[in-house]
Amino acid sequence: MAAITRPTALITGCSPGGLGFELVGAFEARGFHVFATARSPSKILEASPVGADVEVLALDVTSPESVAKCLEHVRKRTGGRLDVLVNNAGMILLGPLVHVSIEEARKLYDVNVFGTLAVSQAFAPLLARARGVVLNVSSLAGAVPMAWQGVYNSSKAAKTFISETLRIELEPVGVRVVTAMVGEISTRIYSNAGGDSDGSFSPSLPEGSWYKPVEDIIRAQGRGELQLNNEDPRVTAQNLVNDTLGGKRGKTWRGGVAGFASVASWLLPGRLFEWILHKDRGVYDENITKVAAAQNS
Repeated sequence: MAAITRPTALITGCSPGGLGFELVGAFEARGFHVFATARSPSKILEASPVGADVEVLALDVTSPESVAKCLEHVRKRTGGRLDVLVNNAGMILLGPLVHVSIEEARKLYDVNVFGTLAVSQAFAPLLARARGVVLNVSSLAGAVPMAWQGVYNSSKAAKTFISETLRIELEPVGVRVVTAMVGEISTRIYSNAGGDSDGSFSPSLPEGSWYKPVEDIIRAQGRGELQLNNEDPRVTAQNLVNDTLGGKRGKTWRGGVAGFASVASWLLPGRLFEWILHKDRGVYDENITKVAAAQNS
């Protein structure tokens, strides 16, 4: 196999219907040889024929063996260099924190947090050799607390801090780091979460839950129905590629109301901003308090 002469990008989490899948095409269009990775690479190939400058590879970011195998392949193909690493792989988990499965929460953190760190550690020497760029796809969720998705939001907050710390620590070795604070986009993250017959994840509450009066709202949030300002992921991908290749470093706010939220969270009083975020999500329903009071009487 001939050596690669184009600039190279490796993207995690490229399953069809997601932002990673759109980032593949966006980087290829800018002249990159793209390593498109996913736990099930066959899904990428089934969804769309890939271009001559796209290699589809298996990569489970939670598996040290999988990361090592992918690293060795890329090292051989590129001569030990990598221009861009995109940490995009992620999963979602919803529901009140008092009911959430600790086992499922650990799985989510393994992907969203430790997977990002593991892949960054593995590919850092290749990036340093190329004086490359890391694009960590985090989320607006990592900047604001949101009821009914505390595990997911906290994982994105952790990913954001890891990314921003990497920015500081990798700058002396010539590696630039961009943290994408992504807002609402039209992807399959909710429909691919699993749990329901249609593949979505709209959490059911246990009997006696204080939150039974607003269960329909929580389940609607779990299906992504409360996201009202979704951006086409192709637009988000193009903007992120422009940021990455245009010299951006640190946080960039893209997708949905991400830009507005970044300003509002700074300008508005905390309680007011919190109310704006939650006024239609059932948190202030008086029946929650009544159920709790009845149980405690």
